[in-house]
Amino acid sequence: MRLKSPLRLAVAILILLMLIYVGLSGAISIITDKPMSLKFWNSDRIEDDKIQDILVAGTDAEGYRTDLILLCRYNMTDNSVTALQIPRDTRIEETTRNDKKINSSYSTPEREQTLCDEVEMLTGIRPERYVIVSFKAFRQLIDAIGGVEVDVPIRMFYNDPFQNLSIDLYPGKQVLNGRQSEMFMRFRYNDDGTGYPNGDIDRIAAQKKFYEAALDKLLSGGTILKVPKILGIITENVRTDFTGEDIMKYIGKIPSFKTENIKILTLPGEGAYADDGVSYFFHDENETKLLLDEYFFSMEKKSKVAERISSKNKFVKVKIVDATGIDNKQADVLKVVSDMLTDYKFKVVSTEKTDRIQDHSKLINHNNKNAAEIVKAVYGGVDIKEGIETFVKKEGEKVPDVTLVVGSDFMF
Repeated sequence: MRLKSPLRLAVAILILLMLIYVGLSGAISIITDKPMSLKFWNSDRIEDDKIQDILVAGTDAEGYRTDLILLCRYNMTDNSVTALQIPRDTRIEETTRNDKKINSSYSTPEREQTLCDEVEMLTGIRPERYVIVSFKAFRQLIDAIGGVEVDVPIRMFYNDPFQNLSIDLYPGKQVLNGRQSEMFMRFRYNDDGTGYPNGDIDRIAAQKKFYEAALDKLLSGGTILKVPKILGIITENVRTDFTGEDIMKYIGKIPSFKTENIKILTLPGEGAYADDGVSYFFHDENETKLLLDEYFFSMEKKSKVAERISSKNKFVKVKIVDATGIDNKQADVLKVVSDMLTDYKFKVVSTEKTDRIQDHSKLINHNNKNAAEIVKAVYGGVDIKEGIETFVKKEGEKVPDVTLVVGSDFMF
């Protein structure tokens, strides 16, 4: 959709600018601790804890290819962002296109749909929203804020008539206008093959420095006065399916973004030539799974945990009995379950392993008939034994409100 309403645009501008900057660098670099003192913002209005996956991409001059692609996961629980940069030349095996590079997916009739499909093929994560921005918007935004001061690290000279791209920058500290900023951000190597000493590592580091400087300029008082001009740029050059309601939901969180809450990742893999002689980036499936498990799916788990934490949990004392029959060498069931309940803020007072195997997990109330219901709300499909059962404690053992007997139906 196009954001036409002036009210929606006024609310959307800050979040879209941040996403635009992110998308064009191929990495999230919201690196500032400076709060914005706009009094109509109220971060306390957001009460729901959730995560949202957003596709952010920058298109080439013709608008047919996405030269920069990011899968961004925003966790509203702790106001953190994790971004996965997907190289433009990543090969998509499942596509029927002759050009199997992911950056050509945007040239199909379905455009955003196809790009989201192929991001999902690589990661198993389906973006819920998208923000697509052109390089024209990037140039105009930099010009609108009066340019950005950057220390260009090396000589940059490159020409590609097919992309209508000409890069000509000298090293040293200087204020870059919109066109020069695009040169800086798109530079990979020179006509003679030279470039950053450490390749993409240095390139991403240079882009981060650019963003740090750009955001300092963006958040300055003088730039705030230029919002009407920036609004026009956004209106004409951004495609997004964010609604006004979506934006209102997230806007109050932006001022509290912190450097330590931003993670920047790159799809694991390496460049190589395919059998047809075309150069691709081949992602490493095993390394990608490990990375996603650590940085994306662990965030999803934490978010779900936060949704189920009740103020009542901390008052519930739980004993855990391992009746799974699983050998400790195979898995420490008591530790796994104890850690899980502790994450949900329950108080685990004792644990025990029994040789008597139970087919089904169950909850036994002792001196609190509601305790089992509270635990069941987070543990899942465990049965609750009817009535209140007297607890026979061992020497030195604390009396729990509920005993969780973990049966062989337990799933890790």
